[in-house]
This record gives sequence, C-alpha cells and structure tokens, in this order.
Amino acid sequence: MRTPPDKGANMIRRQPDFPVEQTAAVATFLREPRGRARRLLTANRKWLNALERRRNSRLAEPALQRHAARLHFPQAQNLLELLGDDPRPRLLTSYHFGDYIYGANLLGATVNTRARAIYLSQAPGSAAYFANMKLAFGETAMGPESRMSAQETSIAGLAPLLRREGIQIITFCDLGEQFGGRTEVDFLFRKAWFSRGPALLGLTNRIPLLPVVNWFDGSREQVVLGAQIEPERFGGETLAQATGRITAELVRFFEPFFRLNPEQWRYLGALPLYFFQDGAAGALQSKEKTHASTRQDPATARSSHR
Repeated sequence: MRTPPDKGANMIRRQPDFPVEQTAAVATFLREPRGRARRLLTANRKWLNALERRRNSRLAEPALQRHAARLHFPQAQNLLELLGDDPRPRLLTSYHFGDYIYGANLLGATVNTRARAIYLSQAPGSAAYFANMKLAFGETAMGPESRMSAQETSIAGLAPLLRREGIQIITFCDLGEQFGGRTEVDFLFRKAWFSRGPALLGLTNRIPLLPVVNWFDGSREQVVLGAQIEPERFGGETLAQATGRITAELVRFFEPFFRLNPEQWRYLGALPLYFFQDGAAGALQSKEKTHASTRQDPATARSSHR
C-alpha cells in the first residue's frame, strides 16, 4: 500500500512568529493590544514581501504596466505647475510607506518631464529593479544615473548639486543617524527621534522641502503631496531649533497616514527604536538584527536597504 503524500510537503514553510518582546514593544507604542500588534506585524511582513518581489524580481511588461496604472497621483499637474513657476532645487521628502518603491519612481518620472529627479537612496538598485522601472514608466523612468548613495554622500557634498536649477532630490525622513543625525519630535503622543538630515539639508542650502507620502487607501495606491516648507528660520531661531521645527512638520504630515495603516510602514517592526536616543536604541537595534537574521523580516532592522 502506497503511503499518502505529505500534504504539507509542497507548502511554503511558515515564517517564525514575532518575538514576544518585539510584539509587546510595538503594542505599547501603538497603544494597541498585543493581538492587534501581532496581526499588524504579520500584515506588514506580507506587505513588504510583495514590495520586494516587485522590486527585485524581473516581471513581465504587461504586469508592470498594470501595476503602474494602479498608482494614482492626483496632484501631478500641481507639481508640474510648481516646477514651472518655481524652478528652484528642492527636496521631495518621503517615507518608506505604502508602495514607496513604485510611488517614488512615479514621482521621479513625473518630475523628469519638466526637471531632473535624483534619488538619494541607501542602496544601489539591481539590474532587475531598473529593468522593471523602465518597463513600468518608459522613457521618463529614473535610471542608474539618477541615483546617489545616502551613505556615501555627505550633506556638504550635495551642495554643488543643489545650486543647479531644476534639480529635485527624492529623499527619506525615516532613516537612522547616518544622514545628519536625529532630532526630537512629537510622534504618537510621545517624544520620538527622527532623522534631521532633510531639514538640515534644506536649511543649509536654502532650498524648499515638499513632503510626499505613498499610501494604499484600500482601493488604489496614492501619491500625496503636502504643503511646501520654506527653508527659513523664525525670529531668533538657531539652526538646531529650525531643524527640529521643520523635522516636526515633516513627521506631522506623515503621522495621520501611519495611524490609519501602520502595517504599510517598512519600519513598523522597528518602531520602538524611534523612541530611544542613544544607548537603549543601540541595544534594541542589536536585538532587532538578531531577530531579523533568524526570520528574514526586513521590517525589523532599520539598517534594511533603501
């Protein structure tokens, strides 16, 4: 008699559950029950896995164009008018939220019809990534020449580029200390620490910042623009005070989207790290890296690429 086949043999191996400490910490900062936090972390893992497949796996042109068509940028014309009326260099300041990969590329492709977009990224794109973007966005897609390394480029090193009219730099506001350090802001009714790099870059080079967020609203992916922030110091503000104020404005723009859909933030699993300034954050980050290496969850390490 033949042994019945193992029904689980061909099933995808279930990823390990989230550590109790991580779930408890995320629940605390979200002010949610642990069960709800665990479900959000699970949804976040699924969301990020889908993003990674669309980024680093070569996809067919019809599938890519269908996905690009689902991206909605209702303020695209407003952006083009802004670029025409105000050709100053500026920072397009975003977060690793929603479909930030294709959303940022739609933003860059839109900019490239009127000016030039530069993507300040933590990691170089793969050949599959650039091939996908070319098929999705055509001739206006951002290629390798539009990419700069955030880790290899200092704030001072960007100054010559930012003197050129029409340059629009896409950067992220939720990175660690490696780009300009961090500053204290209000987030989720607590004191938190976010990157001050974008605000510092805008102030020291006297260029405006335009907040951007990508957000899946339940039916389609949206690219949403905020109000432009001018690189000004108010009254007797020091550079540090102005940097903190502008960083706080950027976080206030992001927070409502995060509160609606926390599972769409790449760094949900590392949320506790944003509430520690120095040593405690380092210790927690070490734990996160250990957990990430055992379960391969990109949301749990702030050193994840991009």
